[in-house]
Amino acid sequence: MRLLQRLQRIDKRVYDRITRVGTPVLDGFTPKFVQGTDNMAPWVLVSATLAVTGGPRLRRTALRAIVAAGTANLGATAVKYLAQRSRPDSSAVPEARAPYRTYPSSSFPSGHTAAATGYAGGVMADAPLPLSVLVSAIAGMVGFSRVHSGVHYPGDILGGAALGVGSALLARALVPPRPELVFGANTVPAGEAPEDPEGVGVTVVINPRGGDNTVPALSTADTTARVARRLPRARIVPMSADDDVAEVMDKAASDCEVLAVAGGDGTVNAGATAALAHDRPLLVLPDGTLNNFARTLGLTSVETSLRAFAGRRLARVDVGEVDGHVFLNTSSFGSYPRMVERRDRWADRIGKWPAFALALWRDLREVQPTPALVDGSPAKVWWAFVGNCRYRTHARMPGLRENLDDGQLDVRVLCARTPFPRLRALADVLLGRALSGAGYTERLTESLTLAIPDEPRLLAVDGEIMEGAPTVVFRKRPAALKVFVPAAANG
Repeated sequence: MRLLQRLQRIDKRVYDRITRVGTPVLDGFTPKFVQGTDNMAPWVLVSATLAVTGGPRLRRTALRAIVAAGTANLGATAVKYLAQRSRPDSSAVPEARAPYRTYPSSSFPSGHTAAATGYAGGVMADAPLPLSVLVSAIAGMVGFSRVHSGVHYPGDILGGAALGVGSALLARALVPPRPELVFGANTVPAGEAPEDPEGVGVTVVINPRGGDNTVPALSTADTTARVARRLPRARIVPMSADDDVAEVMDKAASDCEVLAVAGGDGTVNAGATAALAHDRPLLVLPDGTLNNFARTLGLTSVETSLRAFAGRRLARVDVGEVDGHVFLNTSSFGSYPRMVERRDRWADRIGKWPAFALALWRDLREVQPTPALVDGSPAKVWWAFVGNCRYRTHARMPGLRENLDDGQLDVRVLCARTPFPRLRALADVLLGRALSGAGYTERLTESLTLAIPDEPRLLAVDGEIMEGAPTVVFRKRPAALKVFVPAAANG
């Protein structure tokens, strides 16, 4: 008790000293700043800005930070009911400085400071240094202004900061940083490219259908202009709706030193196939809907890719192969290819993402398992996933990759079991093999043999649907493809 009283006296003395500090500028600023930080307004605004303008890395940062701020704010509200500390007597604070003369809630801890510290901690986990410094400075100003305006004691600020740090650590555990979003997945270093920085010997194939497969992407003109500005001596090949993507890519790769492709994962797959056939390095310009392969390389925008070309850093990455077709991300069979086929059939009328949601809903209601032999073992497959290199797992679903050079296929198979096959499939996905049984399996392997006796034998290869042979073999081609990567992407 004596220690607590002593701490309260120290707290009061520090409070008195801070509230005596005043200048016309500071006295006019802090009360407005206090009111401006109500309801987590600045943190919601910053997160919304990062979500709209940032890439996958900053969107993840924004999510983690706002989760931390919200958790800290709720925690502070709960502690206030327990602490019930009286507010400082703000009568000694100048009228122009104190935004609130009556403040009914408990003083300890400062909820504003808790939210600000939590947000700053969430941002600092993986944001660029300038952004981390800016957000930390704003958080510091929140704490100072709460005392300077006579709303809180310094001890309230320290208590709020402690809650904020704890919330930031919790948010980091829930939404951990993904280094591959910053630097790209690990790859095999392949030296530097001798290419001319202005693009001599570079052929750039731009697929205007890369955004939704049917309508030219709105960003196509911008991508063409960026490439022409940064690589003025490169040959740019714009594709039309009537062109065969594979033929265009093969012709371009046969007559260049570097093949660059702008589009989504399907376009990049065709470019990689041509680059492998002609032993050309591939420059990926992400200009599609998902851009999974580009994102895994750390190429989050066309501008990032052009900087990677200017840096001349080359690396080798694994590719997968199924039935003679290359895949950079995933190949799958079972219900997923049918769902993609439905999505593509409806995308012309309602758009790609609404079509995907509708196809998923129909698939969940109507899908039937596919009889198959997986490495010689009979199975009725709901869906099967084969990834090029190991994927992180989120609720049994594949997420991101940390490596593009591990020589492995990531195989995940969900099989039907009776009775109640749909309910048991749901339990297998949610609970895993340890609790529900052997319906869902995961393993790493270098090859996989699949036999599907009945037609249609649909396979999805990097999102594109194809008809497979009665028996197909999935295998790895380690470090087969040479690509441009950001300077830090080699680990």
